[in-house]
Amino acid sequence: MVSNNPPKEIRTKPGGNRLDLRGIVLAALLAAIGGVLSAYIGYIGNLINRLFGVPFGAGQLIAGLHIVWPLLARLLIGRFGSGTLTGVTKGLVEFLAGGTHGVVIVLISFVEGLLVDLGMGITRRPNLAVTMLAGAVASASNVFVFQALYLSGVSATFILVMAGLSFVSGAFFGGYLSWDLRRLLVASRLAPALPDAPRARIAWRKHVVTLGLVVAVLAGGVWYYVAIYDPFTAPDAARITGAVEAPYTFHYGDWDGDTVTVTAELRGSVTSVPPRPYTGVQLRDLLARAKPTIGAAAVRVVAGDGYEARFTLSAVEQDATLLLTLTDGRLQLVAAAYDGAHWVKRVTKIVVE
Repeated sequence: MVSNNPPKEIRTKPGGNRLDLRGIVLAALLAAIGGVLSAYIGYIGNLINRLFGVPFGAGQLIAGLHIVWPLLARLLIGRFGSGTLTGVTKGLVEFLAGGTHGVVIVLISFVEGLLVDLGMGITRRPNLAVTMLAGAVASASNVFVFQALYLSGVSATFILVMAGLSFVSGAFFGGYLSWDLRRLLVASRLAPALPDAPRARIAWRKHVVTLGLVVAVLAGGVWYYVAIYDPFTAPDAARITGAVEAPYTFHYGDWDGDTVTVTAELRGSVTSVPPRPYTGVQLRDLLARAKPTIGAAAVRVVAGDGYEARFTLSAVEQDATLLLTLTDGRLQLVAAAYDGAHWVKRVTKIVVE
């Protein structure tokens, strides 16, 4: 018997609150990529700070690149919780990879991912404006989390300026970039379209900026991990290299009998530590063993993430208070005669130029 009633329209529930196996795997993949690239993005942030002549803050111009991954996961998976899961996993990957922020980055990434989920959840169907707003708010949140934990001595005006830079960065580098990436992935059939987002052909020439930025970030990440990042250096060791006759690897434990103790005060723009004793090996002794060549004039003390402080060689050779000490099992430069920006943490390399 044939029914005369028209067939009922079949609807797929948009989003939902359950993450299936595909969503979990996709979130883990995006989190892994984001966590690995975070150290490189932090390095670029340090370069921007140096360009503007400040110890921190200006790097918030690219803070939105950290938000791409939870936003892209939320757009591709379409379910509440995918942004939070991606954020937390990204933070864990960054922490386990030796990120300079330590375990705090897990909390920061959790807050960012949660705000992505809440922001994207205000509409049933994703759109560019909501994606950019969610990215902006999530990106700016890192400033306030850091402020609550570390930046108590920084003026409210400077905090708001940093948050503003991060907000704008999150809107573009986070929101717009993830939105355009999702369209490109769907159009190229590398990712499935959401039930409420039919696949459409895309004019690739309109996405030159996105493609160029993606290529630049990936290429820069490869260069960073090949040329700068050194995961195999022991936490209590640093390579002495550059314009020296006898380059070598310094191991703190080999110099136990050559340590001195000085009293120093860390005077930083963000953190200040009252005068206290520090025990370590004098930097000038390390360079004396390496024998700088004639014409060498400068010394760079470089951290594992690429951050560095520069000194003149003559100043180092005359300064008895420049020490390499162990802090939480990792090398740190104590620079009593300099501001806090010169107190390099997680030292992995000392370059004479």
